[in-house]
Amino acid sequence: EPVVGVIYLPVLDELYTASRGAGAFLNGKPLPLIRPPALTSPTSLSQCALVSEHGSGRSQEIMSSRLGSFTRLLTDKQHGGSCLQNLRVTGGASPDLSLVAKGSAELYWECGAHAWDFAAGVVIVTESGGAVFDGAGWWGSNIPESERVPRPLNIWNRKIVAVRYIPDLPGKPGSGREIQKQLAKELLDIVEDIDYPPDGTQ
Repeated sequence: EPVVGVIYLPVLDELYTASRGAGAFLNGKPLPLIRPPALTSPTSLSQCALVSEHGSGRSQEIMSSRLGSFTRLLTDKQHGGSCLQNLRVTGGASPDLSLVAKGSAELYWECGAHAWDFAAGVVIVTESGGAVFDGAGWWGSNIPESERVPRPLNIWNRKIVAVRYIPDLPGKPGSGREIQKQLAKELLDIVEDIDYPPDGTQ
């Protein structure tokens, strides 16, 4: 389990740092920088910005699965999609997770990234108040609804969902964490799992 994370984005001159139990920072300022009021926090994907990547696996099967997931995410709800507010591709897991930790994006999802791609970002996101989960999607699977609960991240499995900090609703301690899980579940319900060998097995 990673305990220290450092990401430097030289073009933006942004240095993200975090260590387990000590918080996360951007150029010395505590994260997240963007903190929406509790009552305006997102409660569905239609209110969210998602960052993701197209991955290095470019077989027809993998690209068809990935593009199918993106299509369902962006399609309006009347036609079976989640009507995601917007989808961003920045070019790598580190800048993607930096946006989530900063509060500039609500979620990050990717299958196929390696542990070394996102380990630092995982520490930075969690120390900023965000949450991380296993990113294996449930679309097209036979997993019953009662078992469709976001699972803890296994950093070696190359599949990840990260959700930004969500404040608790007034008078409802723990509600921010529940909303994080709700958003992760809504995402995993509509994306398809892509089979990648875990890190360390090849």
